[in-house]
Amino acid sequence: MILHAASIAAFFVDQTPQAQCVVQCIQAAPDSWLKWLLPTIVQTVISLASITAGVWIAVASFRANKRAEHEQWARDQKKAEWNALLHGVANVFHITNFTTLNGWNGKIADRIATELEQALEEISIACANCIFLDNFRQNKEGDKKVNEFLKNTKLQVLKLKGNLDLFDSQIDEIHNADSEAGKNNKLKDFDRNRDITSDLIFDLAKQSRTLLDWLQNEAALDLWVTEKGKEHQAAGRLTKLFNFTRKKTEI
Repeated sequence: MILHAASIAAFFVDQTPQAQCVVQCIQAAPDSWLKWLLPTIVQTVISLASITAGVWIAVASFRANKRAEHEQWARDQKKAEWNALLHGVANVFHITNFTTLNGWNGKIADRIATELEQALEEISIACANCIFLDNFRQNKEGDKKVNEFLKNTKLQVLKLKGNLDLFDSQIDEIHNADSEAGKNNKLKDFDRNRDITSDLIFDLAKQSRTLLDWLQNEAALDLWVTEKGKEHQAAGRLTKLFNFTRKKTEI
């Protein structure tokens, strides 16, 4: 029995170092595994972050380019609409101002009346076709200004035609006058009608010049031609952003 107990004791004594070795190996294994895995995890996270950042930059760049292209397209449409409006009003000014600078006669005045009717029609169509110019849509400030100009100018063109018709009858009356006194009176009527017609053409030139100046200023603001226009555009963007944010907040 004594020998048997001693054998058992010796067996456990021999096994103790082996158990300690196993425990140490088991404890050491996780440290070795983490040391190997941690750099791989870090590298993977960095790679994923780089890829994500790259994708985000690409998407943001794509959206910025599309937005810039859309803004440029909208600006080009605005330029086309502004060009039609400015061309029409400038044409009216050119027709009437040329006469005030170079004088006129019956034929020139008759041509003025005919050309004005066509020019006014072009302005009316140009204003009606304004889609991108918010200020010139129906019942807006620009639309009202242009329509008021068209209304007044058309009335003046009718008066001009009436005066031109009166010239013909007055010339006939001057030639057919029975006396020198009657002829002088007809000449005075003719001169008075000529002065009225001259004032009428001058007023047409003045009104078209006033509208043209206003349109040019509005176009410069809208198309960012001047520094004031750029500031105006920036203020408009801030207003749109504020309104958009407020709507989102209310929702």
